[in-house]
Amino acid sequence: MPTPTNRPPLPGTRRPFLSSLLVGLATTLAGCGGEPTQREVQNARAFEALLTAVSLKNEKELERDAKLIEKRHASGELSDENHREIEKIIEKARAKDWAGAEKQAYEFRAQFGDQGSYFK
Repeated sequence: MPTPTNRPPLPGTRRPFLSSLLVGLATTLAGCGGEPTQREVQNARAFEALLTAVSLKNEKELERDAKLIEKRHASGELSDENHREIEKIIEKARAKDWAGAEKQAYEFRAQFGDQGSYFK
């Protein structure tokens, strides 16, 4: 009696599996969203600078980075939704809740998964 590991596949079941596998492989190789835009790269740089200031508890750098983020938002380079989230991080840091701000910043960055911290 054949066991599940050496049983031959049922007729017609290999083709759909192989098709799915090839589609998945092609999607992976092509990337889900392609390369990040210049806008996303600049947003990521601004955010990473802010995260560094928060991690180092550097008030001067925090204010410099907060101004840059505000400027990016005002020019339409940073979405309202992401600006609101980042503003919460900045406010926590300004209130000297450095640990809370850092935790929230890492959680914000983590939501982008394999994309790194690229966002609009």
